[in-house]
Amino acid sequence: MFVTVVLTFRSFSQAAAVFITSIFGLAGVIWGHFIQGFQMSIFSIFGMIALIGIMVNDALVLISALNINLKKGMDYVEALKKASYSRFRPILLTSLTTVAGLAPLIFEKSMQAQFLIPMAIAIAYGLVMATFLTLVFLPSILLILNRVTQVLDWLITNKFKKNRSEVESAVVELEYERKVDEAK
Repeated sequence: MFVTVVLTFRSFSQAAAVFITSIFGLAGVIWGHFIQGFQMSIFSIFGMIALIGIMVNDALVLISALNINLKKGMDYVEALKKASYSRFRPILLTSLTTVAGLAPLIFEKSMQAQFLIPMAIAIAYGLVMATFLTLVFLPSILLILNRVTQVLDWLITNKFKKNRSEVESAVVELEYERKVDEAK
């Protein structure tokens, strides 16, 4: 899955940010089971797998918006702010509707539902944590990794690029396409 995300964005740092965020999102699963008084089970693991898919999808939506803004020529920080603002409502509403849909199952008392409750807890509580992480933590990680990429690029090329967006793969790819078009 990591390789797929790397190939999608052509960026190791953006893919790393997605999966760093996903790891921290699993803390919500643990807290949810603790709060609800349920033990982790195989169904909890199934819920975590589904949660990781949802988290990666939310992160991909945010990073895609960031890359689109970068290709429009925006400064990195401004592109990240605009991407975060534009994706805030869709990510929040998706999370809220999913948690609201799972709430009746979490609080169900019937014997038939007892098997599925750990999965619903994993998804719902993990999604609450994941929403916060996607909207706050992911942009922070992207800023940090962008600076690390900028320093690594400086160490490799011995040229410091003051514009943070110049080291991002979306901008590098765009510059390459322009050079190819000029050569034709």
